[in-house]
Amino acid sequence: MREQAAFEARTLVRQSNVCVISTISKNLHGYPFGSVSPFMTDSQGRLIFYIAGIAQHSRNLTEDSRMCATVFDAAEEGDQNAHARVTVVGDAAPVPVEEAEALLERYERQYPEAISYRQAHDFQLWRMEVKRVRYIGGFGHIFWIEKDEWHEQEPEWILEDEKRMVEHMNDDHADANQLILKLTHDVEANEVFMTTIVPDGCYLRAHDKNYYIQFENKCMDSKAVRMELVRLTKLARKALNTVVNQG
Repeated sequence: MREQAAFEARTLVRQSNVCVISTISKNLHGYPFGSVSPFMTDSQGRLIFYIAGIAQHSRNLTEDSRMCATVFDAAEEGDQNAHARVTVVGDAAPVPVEEAEALLERYERQYPEAISYRQAHDFQLWRMEVKRVRYIGGFGHIFWIEKDEWHEQEPEWILEDEKRMVEHMNDDHADANQLILKLTHDVEANEVFMTTIVPDGCYLRAHDKNYYIQFENKCMDSKAVRMELVRLTKLARKALNTVVNQG
């Protein structure tokens, strides 16, 4: 049950693009300070933020690394408390210089609007090391998830390998991107770009929005990723042919 809860919580975080981040206020002498921020996750499940140097959160984190990030499944109607939410608690630090450029390129693929931030307000990548996670999947479905339960095993590929896989899909298999997006999210678009790959899924971008695609099995090397994308493409083609034949 705990393993399933960790999977559900991680999936909700993977699917989310925006969270509420709370830091320890420098100006308000220790009071919590919250705001809304886009984020992405790395292969291990750590959260990555791109924050301006003038932002209150940057100043707060420079003084005190403790923070939390909350994501939730927003209710379109009915009781919000019946929907899942996750609060990730941990410590944030600037991404080391030797890692920053490759990680920033990855962030910009997922959030192209961030490209213009490079020259504005001294933006910097921050990475949150997860200490503990609180997951509420609905009434009575409540868990504390420890960091060793949250952290994923690092895959065999590195960021440069991921970039090559993504570029290959976009350059040579644009039709597969379209088919997979239609299969998994029932979204049609003329332009669909893969942006990111993690062991348990990948991200496609269309209509200025990111869509998370859950893999059937964790992919720890590039061969497994290729096989999973081929599987999804075949499923999508089969579903499309079925619709055409029925029509």
